[in-house]
Amino acid sequence: MPNTTPSEGHMKYKLYQIHLTKEESDHVNKHGHDSVHKQSLKLDMSFSKNDTGRVAGDAFNRGYYTHVSNITSPSLEGVFAIGNAGPEENIERLGKMYSCSVGDIVEDTEGNKSVVANWGFKPVVMPEFA
Repeated sequence: MPNTTPSEGHMKYKLYQIHLTKEESDHVNKHGHDSVHKQSLKLDMSFSKNDTGRVAGDAFNRGYYTHVSNITSPSLEGVFAIGNAGPEENIERLGKMYSCSVGDIVEDTEGNKSVVANWGFKPVVMPEFA
């Protein structure tokens, strides 16, 4: 059964974001965005260079994402809105979190992952291994 607030019908969604370490950030500043693979993938999603859902799945599989918060919301669109403007009481922060943006992954209570795309959300496509 979904984790909901019965009176409001809200679910608790997990928010995942890609964060660079200080060392990675310093490396990017010195050598450019493509010098750190997870930064390169993050930019690919922002600029729609590739299939956002597949890029996000690859980045998630590589461990580039961090579970930064749980957001109580009625929908994915609500997660995006709350992740940008609150209310803060709907956000359970687990670590450093910036506003919800393109490339972030939202996971529902059934484990379905969606990536914030330039317009709306796209399903995350996990890589298949032979």
